[in-house]
Amino acid sequence: MGHRRPPLHHDAPPDGLVWHYTNGIGLLSILTSHTLWATSAQFLNDAGEVELAVELLERELRERAAQEEGFFRDAAALIEENGIDHSVSPGLFFVLSASGGWDLLAMWRNYGGQGESYAIGLDPASPLAVLATEVDTGPTQVRHRPWTPVRYSAEDQARLVDAVFDDLPHEIQRALSLASSGASKAEVLDDAADLLDDMEQALLLIKHEGFTDERETRHCTVIYRGTGDGPLPGGLVRYRATPYGMAPYLSLTGGDGIRSVRTDAARLPVRAIAMSPSPNGPAAVDSLLALLAEHGYDGVPVVRSRIPFRG
Repeated sequence: MGHRRPPLHHDAPPDGLVWHYTNGIGLLSILTSHTLWATSAQFLNDAGEVELAVELLERELRERAAQEEGFFRDAAALIEENGIDHSVSPGLFFVLSASGGWDLLAMWRNYGGQGESYAIGLDPASPLAVLATEVDTGPTQVRHRPWTPVRYSAEDQARLVDAVFDDLPHEIQRALSLASSGASKAEVLDDAADLLDDMEQALLLIKHEGFTDERETRHCTVIYRGTGDGPLPGGLVRYRATPYGMAPYLSLTGGDGIRSVRTDAARLPVRAIAMSPSPNGPAAVDSLLALLAEHGYDGVPVVRSRIPFRG
């Protein structure tokens, strides 16, 4: 007798996944195109996205300047004289959001829509890449940040801010010395990787505590443009209509861990699909399994919500 194939409808999903909630139309688009959208940070549901982190960083700088002379006092004086721009370029930070939980009522309500909705379980260890019309982005550099949980509490946010300032004087001096020696912008950025990492952590992972129930985790893509503030590369950044305006976004597809940008779509690291609370029966599960198999995701397990919510 042959071995029976285990059922793909499970009571619980695999551990360690991140969950991207979407409606039926969104799921169809994601599976057929092998892409997920990373949206400009200016167009997310938190109106103060990134700005809260800027305010916390500015406050910490002023507090350090009040305690000691030298670098921090000079930096604070410079900001006092010239002001600080709290606006963020719509082409700088792009965020793909997910949740640490696969069956959260707040997420089903906020992102599922009407009828059956879905949470896509992604492997956070698998790389993603920007899908573009060409690999050569010119002076624009693309950097991917792996999936990392958002920080909601004041204590966790303070730790991110401290990480920026603790080594800041040394890192700035080193970058200036390297630039004055004739190093290229790419070389300076590479050398300042630790500083950039700390800055990006603070800017991208600090979020208002009112969103705590979402248990958000993020994959972030950062774009560094060349000299000037010209338009972003058309083959890299796309636009879509949203309630907040025409939002710039990136299409992310499966990556190989080497290229940050690719021109061919590759299968996403989908490891499970969760279905929302609903009275629908096995037919809804069977049709989802057939859809997954049709688009190359054969073997991906499906799990139903355990929440007794009528919708």
